Amino acid sequence: MKLLIVDDHEMLRGALCAYLRSDPDWEIDEAEDVPSALRTIRHLGPFDIVLLDFHLPGMDGLDGLREVIAANEGKPVALFSGTASATVASTALRCGAAAFLSKSMPVEELRIELTNIVSAKGSTWVPGNEAAGTPAVQLTPRQEQVLQGIKAGQSSREIARRLDLQETTVKMTMKLLFAKLQVQDQPAA
Repeated sequence: MKLLIVDDHEMLRGALCAYLRSDPDWEIDEAEDVPSALRTIRHLGPFDIVLLDFHLPGMDGLDGLREVIAANEGKPVALFSGTASATVASTALRCGAAAFLSKSMPVEELRIELTNIVSAKGSTWVPGNEAAGTPAVQLTPRQEQVLQGIKAGQSSREIARRLDLQETTVKMTMKLLFAKLQVQDQPAA
């Protein structure tokens, strides 16, 4: 999969690139701002997914996101931030972002999320209770499918059979889903 990581923090960008390059399924390019990302997309793209930092030179609010989405010719662009609010995240999704990912997530979870977004061509946003101070929760399509199975009372084995997946994949998805929902088990989810 071709991924473009766009972040102005060289250390973070370099660490992400190094981690993902260790997986032979990923072909990684990088840029430090919106103008260089647009040049890279024109030259090497479109990419299977672009991971775009929210606080970035050239973003100009969400205008930079819109430009990158247009340049990437319909392939997913995920916005990435450690400080943006749920309102910004929701607005970004309405502007066409495939997902809004937190910089605080573990790097392996990020890799899984990026893979899910590419394979599912997008993601689902499930708003939390912002009035009560609960942040919004973003679920990938795979997490949505697993959650539907949980709601139907299916075991991980039954969900795996229905989705044509390995049971270990379903269990890993459940683990990430429970963490996002801040619950400990299937009944609580």
